[in-house]
Amino acid sequence: MSDRSNLAASIDGAPLSEEEARELWTRFSRHMDEHRGDMAGFARENGYVSVTPTFERGRALLVVRTTEAPPEKPAPRPGGDRPAPRANSKPAPRPGGDRPAPRANSKPAPRGGAPARGKRRR
Repeated sequence: MSDRSNLAASIDGAPLSEEEARELWTRFSRHMDEHRGDMAGFARENGYVSVTPTFERGRALLVVRTTEAPPEKPAPRPGGDRPAPRANSKPAPRPGGDRPAPRANSKPAPRGGAPARGKRRR
């Protein structure tokens, strides 16, 4: 058996001792049993801004914030004011939707109605 507990907790990024983490998890679990899904209520009752359970390095981790998280600063971009494309994002839609652009010197395909000149319907 491992010396390390399977429960961990941190407050504003500072890890709690095993005993403190277990006590916090016990209170959190008791609240969640009585108020299913009410993490915000637990945070509010205990003077926290947020409480988020997660899983990290094989341990259940309860992440507590007592202040608003500082906004993440975007990495500086070379080449101006245009935002960098997001990973796995699609290019901006073209006018006309997803239809391919017409080929040069081509006529549009006939739509329903009358057949093209010189051709009969069968």
